[in-house]
Amino acid sequence: MANFKNSINSFKKQLKNYFYNPAVFFTFLVLFISCTPVYNLDNGNSRRVYTGLERFIDDYAYKYKGKKAAVVTNQSGVDYNLKQNVSLLKEKNIEIPIVLAPEHGLYGYENEYSNENYIVDPELKVIIYNLHHLDLNALKHLLKVADFVIFDMQDMGMRCYTYVSTLKFLMDTLSGTGIDLIVFDRPNPLGFLDIKGPFLDDRFYSKNISSFPVTLLYNMTIGEAALYYKGEFRKNINLKVIPMQGYSRTMLYHETMLPWIPPSPNLPTYMSSIIYSGVVLLEGINISLGRGTPKPFEYIGAPWIEPRSFCRGLKNLNIENFNFRPVYFKPSFSKYQSEQCGGVHIIYTGGKFDPLEMSYKLISYIRNNYKEFEWETYHDSFNIDYLAGSDNFRKSITKSMPFEKMSDDIEEKSRKFRKKRNKYLIYRDAVFP
Repeated sequence: MANFKNSINSFKKQLKNYFYNPAVFFTFLVLFISCTPVYNLDNGNSRRVYTGLERFIDDYAYKYKGKKAAVVTNQSGVDYNLKQNVSLLKEKNIEIPIVLAPEHGLYGYENEYSNENYIVDPELKVIIYNLHHLDLNALKHLLKVADFVIFDMQDMGMRCYTYVSTLKFLMDTLSGTGIDLIVFDRPNPLGFLDIKGPFLDDRFYSKNISSFPVTLLYNMTIGEAALYYKGEFRKNINLKVIPMQGYSRTMLYHETMLPWIPPSPNLPTYMSSIIYSGVVLLEGINISLGRGTPKPFEYIGAPWIEPRSFCRGLKNLNIENFNFRPVYFKPSFSKYQSEQCGGVHIIYTGGKFDPLEMSYKLISYIRNNYKEFEWETYHDSFNIDYLAGSDNFRKSITKSMPFEKMSDDIEEKSRKFRKKRNKYLIYRDAVFP
């Protein structure tokens, strides 16, 4: 035992002398700082927000006791304590004969559309239908079993994110039926970026990607989007939105104090969802966006990219509030599955930015510097035109047009949309020009 104590004391003495060495101490300090979080998104405005689900359970559910509800939801439909909406509704004696699941399924793990039309969940004791296998008539028939319909999912505030198209499909189906639709409101994680991008051009309509008639980023919560669509396009629908309590338009998602439940499998963190807004249009070119890696949408690259030179090139673009580091990665699925890709890790440093400008600069750089660049196509159409909702974005890049010129061309329709949208806002504490 004495020898052991002597060894410990000797080690302590050596350690003390080690850190008295200025060079060693400085090296340790640099390493410590480099391991400390540098970027902090919190601006001190955090407060507890109560979702539409929580408010419905507390203040409205008693009115629907004994009635049957069809619930359109997924894994994000939980309360602050992570309890699932279907279970909470059943506890209030509301019957749930069917659940309707969007892209990625009820539990959010499916990266491809399921081939099954429906499954039976033995735990929830409900039939779960796959919305992607239903047309309007089939959905209308299914909803006849319900006295009312509930929509409760975490949206992203981007038109190409499929859940707002799911809302439109549901509202189109219910129009004129007399069946009530109740939308439980939730925060818009990208609302702080305001309105950006082209208004949807009807030529590039797509049921799941580009169907909701708004700009690319529309700065509305899902409840406000429902009010807008009813007011402008589907007046003959019985709609009720359950608003949040304590929410303001200026809040970042983490300031709501609500848990981040990945709304889809490739948005595991709030950080990844913010970066998603600036790179999702790269789905329209032959680049991996890190699907099948630990950092989806934060890693971008391809087998034909050398990461260090690529990183230097992107840094020289001076994209405000973003930084880059070179990486190699090997996707386990999606583009370049099992191939080693060179690329960058995109790091968001906080603050407002224009996602459209970011995508424009990234795609332009790749197009101008890599002969392997290609626009992705499907049935002789360019995928990016459907993602952007317009062919102006692609054509402007092809013409090497400055971003500012392209942006000016879409501004008039954006102003018209903003004026219409303002009539349907529930949360009005942010002022945008």
